[in-house]
Formats: sequence, C-alpha cells, structure tokens
Amino acid sequence: MTSELKISAEEPNWSALPLELLNTIGCRSTKLKDFIRFRAVCKRWRQALASSRFRQSIPWLMLPYCRNNSPYAASARVGCTTSTDCCRCFYDVEEQQFHHIESPQGLNKTCRGSDFGWVFMMESSPSLSLLNPITNDNISLPPITAFPDVLEFRPEHVGIEYLHLDCQGLRVAEGKKRIERHYISKVSFSTEPTMKECVVMVIRTGRNYTLAFCKPYEDQKWTVIPPGDDRDLPKLNAFTDVVFWKGQFYALVQDGRVYVCDLSLQDCPRLSLFIDAPQANAYHNYLVISPTNDELMMVTRYLRFPEEEDHDDCDDDDDDGGIDIDDELSNDDYDDDHDEYDDGDNEVDDYCSDSESDDENYDHIQLADRYRKRAVFTGEFKVFKVHEDRRRWDEVGSIGDFALFLGYNTATWISIKDHPQITRDSIYFTDDLNHRDEVADMGVYNLRTQTINQLYSTASVHENPYLISPLPVWILPSNH
Repeated sequence: MTSELKISAEEPNWSALPLELLNTIGCRSTKLKDFIRFRAVCKRWRQALASSRFRQSIPWLMLPYCRNNSPYAASARVGCTTSTDCCRCFYDVEEQQFHHIESPQGLNKTCRGSDFGWVFMMESSPSLSLLNPITNDNISLPPITAFPDVLEFRPEHVGIEYLHLDCQGLRVAEGKKRIERHYISKVSFSTEPTMKECVVMVIRTGRNYTLAFCKPYEDQKWTVIPPGDDRDLPKLNAFTDVVFWKGQFYALVQDGRVYVCDLSLQDCPRLSLFIDAPQANAYHNYLVISPTNDELMMVTRYLRFPEEEDHDDCDDDDDDGGIDIDDELSNDDYDDDHDEYDDGDNEVDDYCSDSESDDENYDHIQLADRYRKRAVFTGEFKVFKVHEDRRRWDEVGSIGDFALFLGYNTATWISIKDHPQITRDSIYFTDDLNHRDEVADMGVYNLRTQTINQLYSTASVHENPYLISPLPVWILPSNH
C-alpha cells in the first residue's frame, strides 16, 4: 500500500514583507507605471514607498488636453477612454504606448519649459506656476505683472489687456493670448522645484530677449539681469537657451556665444562672456550639457520648406544643406502685427490685439489646410562641442550610443545601452517654433542617415490637426 505524500504550504503573506525590503525592491523600478503599480498592491507596500522619490529616465511626450466637445476628439484622444475634459495624454516612446492622466491643474495653460518632472505654466491671466502633471502638485511663482517692464494688466481692455515697456522704453499694449504665447520662451531650474533653494531662470522673448530669475519660496518679483558692460553683447541679447551647470546658469546667444550668469549678488546680477565662438545662424540653437557632464555642447536646428522648388529664397541654402532663415523666420515675426496706436493721450505707442485664431472654436482643420503648404519643418540637426580655446565650435558627426531629447524641455540624454528600444545616434525633437497656429513639427532625426522618422503613426504634422496647438512637450515623469 502506497501512501500519497501531501505537502501543505500556506499562502505567502506578501503584505508582511519587511518595509526595508519592499523599499529596496520598489526603488529598483525604472518605469513610472511599475512604480505606481507596486504602490497600489496594498497599504503596506504603499507605505514602504511613501517617502521614496522616483523619476523615470525616459521622457514622455506630454500632449494637449483631450476635449470631449471637440469634433476631432476621437482621433485626438488616441485611445483615451475616460470622459473627463481634464485628461492629459502622454506618449511613451520606449514602449510606444499612450498613457492618460487626469491633470486639471494644467487646463487652459501653456507650457514654456520642463525639467525634473515639472513644467512651467503660463495662462491668459498674469499667473505663473510650476506643475507636476503626474501628481498635480503646483508651485506658485511671481506673476507676469511682477516683471519690472510690465506696467499693468487691464482685463477690461479686451484684446490689449497688458501694458508694458519695449526694449526702447516705449509703452506697448498687447493681448493676453499673445503674451501667453510669446512673453517667455525657455525656462531652466537650478534644482528640483521642491527644494527651497531652487532658482527659476527664464528667457523673455518678443521685444526684450532678456534673462530674468526668481526664487519661488522667497521672491515676490522677478529680477532682470542687465546686459552688463560687454559691448559685444547684442542690444536685444537674443538668448535662445539657458541651462544650469556646475552651480551656475549659462545662456546661449543665437550667434553661438555663451554667457555665464553671476547671481552671487541677487541685487546686482551680472553676465560675463564664457565662450566666444560665433557660429553661422541656424533657425534655432540649443545649449546642451554633455552626457558626461564635463562640457557644454550646442545643437543647431535647420529648417526646410515642404515644396522647396516653389520658394525663391531657397537659393540661399548654406553649404551644409541647412536653410539659414535668420532674416525670414526669426522672432521678429512677433512684432510684425504691431500697428501704431494713438489713444488720444499718446499713452500707448504700440498695440497688438488678439486675433480670431485665439477663439477656442476656431476650426483646426482649416488651420491644418492653411499651413500644410506654407509651413516650414525641421530639415536637419548638427551637434557641436566647443574647441579647447573657447573661440570656435567643432562639429561632432555622431553622438554614438546616445539619443538626445530636445524641445521646450531641458535637453535630456538617454543611453542606448540601458534602453535599446530607443534609436541610437538620434535626436528626438518636438516643436518650439512658437508661431501662431503653426502645425506642430516633431520627429526623430537620425544623425547617421540624416533622415527624420515620425514619433508615432498618428503624429503626421500634415494630417493631425490635434497637434497644432498647444505644442507637445517632453517631460521626465516624477512622483515628487
């Protein structure tokens, strides 16, 4: 007679695992969704990671809000099933998936910068803020009216709500939508915004092109950095990018020179020349910290026309195949619509009211048709590192086993060895063209093949009116 051997085993009590062990395991997560799922198992697991900080290493593309009342909501939502109008859509380029998160704090606001998982938000009112779109945490900043050149916000003056000074000291009246789109072009943070010592640096475009900064937890106003005594510094400064590196802010001028910002005396900040390396103008220059964090690099962006044979100015293409449009599509377009204005008392020298394109009901299909034939798009990128004498930029033909994410965000490097799904030697770029109602320009530029691929199948700038405005932005998802 054989006896059957029975092994009795109790169900493992996963919730009883030591908190220290749970924390060690949970903090090994490399993706935000895994981190969230780990915390969602039970109260104890959530407790184990209550104070743990997580920031994903691969950026997500933050897309505009999904609006249920839009006739194009079905195509715009890209699979979103929630019924709320406050749903943000995020695209995961590594897994080629869309994620949807309710983020009501960012509704009807424009992003002008991204770093540490936080985005700099502007809106039609003077309010400015930093937003974590994952946690919906919000940090208030001094408003636009706290800039020294902004004289007044007059909501009763519809279409010309803001009164401010231009670079010549003349008073200018402009619409709130135009200010929201153009007043600030780029933002950089010295540290995570949750830290008390954080400094927020901005580039103001339009008529000024100046740098200004504030400390969110201390300041009630913005401090503008004057040009200083450097006679070579352009009168309008023309800064295109700013980064925080080795304890200081560095700002890139459109012509390739780099200035360092001395903020040691907040009441008397100064600019001094750091890299004197003029470079032929492209459409836009980006200042990038090298992946090894030991040097500054510059990435130039050149544009192309969809139908180049129809444009006489294409004869001015440079020798490298890029189009120098410094005189054709610069931020001077910001001033083109300004007309002389006399209110009877000569109080305002200029004005620019918001156009019909600001109407929320404006037909995006018409916009797509309107710009399909005349819009310009990215043609190529070039990468440079500064020569050891700091007087010229040397072109770098390849970035090797890295990918670079560019746009309104602080540039982010990704190692292909750690993330093989990402295309090596490539630049993942989003649109920062900043022209009114332009079709979004985004894709993946391969430095080796000099070709551009779409980020995802529905991201065609010619077919998807959803990507016109507001512009998509790269963020590094973070829980803090």
